[in-house]
Amino acid sequence: MDEVQRKAQIQQTFNIVAEGYGTIGMEFFHNAAARLPDIFTLQGDEHLLDVATGTGIAVAALAPALPLGKITGIDLSEGMLAQAAKRAQDLGLLNVELRCMDMQQMAFQDRVFDAANCSFGLFFLPDMPGLLQHISSKVKAGGQVVATTFYQGAFEPNIDLFLERIQRYGIAPPPFTWKNISTEAQFHALFTSAGLSDVQIQRHNIGYTLNDAEAWWRVIWYAGFRGLVAQLDEAQLLQFKQEHLAEIAGLKTEYGIPLNVEALFASGRVVAPH
Repeated sequence: MDEVQRKAQIQQTFNIVAEGYGTIGMEFFHNAAARLPDIFTLQGDEHLLDVATGTGIAVAALAPALPLGKITGIDLSEGMLAQAAKRAQDLGLLNVELRCMDMQQMAFQDRVFDAANCSFGLFFLPDMPGLLQHISSKVKAGGQVVATTFYQGAFEPNIDLFLERIQRYGIAPPPFTWKNISTEAQFHALFTSAGLSDVQIQRHNIGYTLNDAEAWWRVIWYAGFRGLVAQLDEAQLLQFKQEHLAEIAGLKTEYGIPLNVEALFASGRVVAPH
């Protein structure tokens, strides 16, 4: 698969899942976004860039911290942006601009934003240092760049059961590139390799318990895993779902089904060009 095909596949997947992305079962996205106002050092009048904005979850968390500022969110998926626009409208956020744009080829001049954020988006590209450098190039010298990724062991054992069973159906999952930045050391090294200074890493628990196995299926159905189960025909999908959710139900405790998710938050500063 070449670069054009890969982007088209990502765009198609997220257009399909946009309606349910970040809803019931996927509160971990909201839990992570709620941390962002404390990780950023904002005065309230900045113009902040949100890369791979998705359905605007990070935008909704950061916009209120910019009462005299503005936040611009970009995403490749028009379906996701439509949900982001609805979220902003429902919350009455007037300082939000959303644009459909490739995060590898952003049509902004360099050094125009005061800060930038990328929540769970860097790992969609194999060249993460290059992407982070591109994002940083749009931020003024001294400006803050923040990114979020999953910490090692995220979604286990749920995801292990899913991957083992989907392979029984002849579907080979692609490598999970987020695992290349799933430790504090790896994430720190990425930010340093992109030329950012004053790099700091925080780790936070964003997990919780699910009421039932069906809530886990929403994570599968309305996130990036949709592209895998979409390869099953109707009969296979029904059988797979029944088998897999029986396994997930077996994880239930008196409190519910654990969804073990920790996130890493990296922050760095843009160095003035020589």
